[in-house]
This record gives sequence, structure tokens and C-alpha cells, in this order.
Amino acid sequence: MTKEEELYYNNYFDLFRTEGWAQVIAELNDRAAAYDIGYLKDEKDLYKVQGELSIIRMLLSLEQFIEQGYEASNKASN
Repeated sequence: MTKEEELYYNNYFDLFRTEGWAQVIAELNDRAAAYDIGYLKDEKDLYKVQGELSIIRMLLSLEQFIEQGYEASNKASN
């Protein structure tokens, strides 16, 4: 693994250990659970909610995605 890659992953790992990250994840989980499709008026609202949920899911899985990349990068270096 290059020094740049190490710095890249270490920056994320530092972020994931913060209380702020835990707070963001809790907020995103709450938001995702609060969606109720019963209030949607039309397709436009549906598409908006789908987009929002897609972004929320991406952020909720970011830590796992980074960890998998780190493990794959380590395996490739060996």
C-alpha cells in the first residue's frame, strides 16, 4: 500500500472513531426509519424520497465500504 493510500484510509478511520460520526449515523438511521410513503402526493415526491434514501444508505454503508477497500488493498499489497 502506498503512503497516499495509507493516509486516505487513516483519515477515514480517524473520522469513523469520532463522536460526530456516530451522531451523523444515528441521525441518518432515524431519518431513514421516519420515511412514510403514505404522505407522498405523486411520482415527483416518490422520486425525491428514493433519491434521499439512496444517499442515506450510501452514507450508512460508507464505513463498511472503506473497510472492505482497505482489506482488499492490503491483500493486493501482499
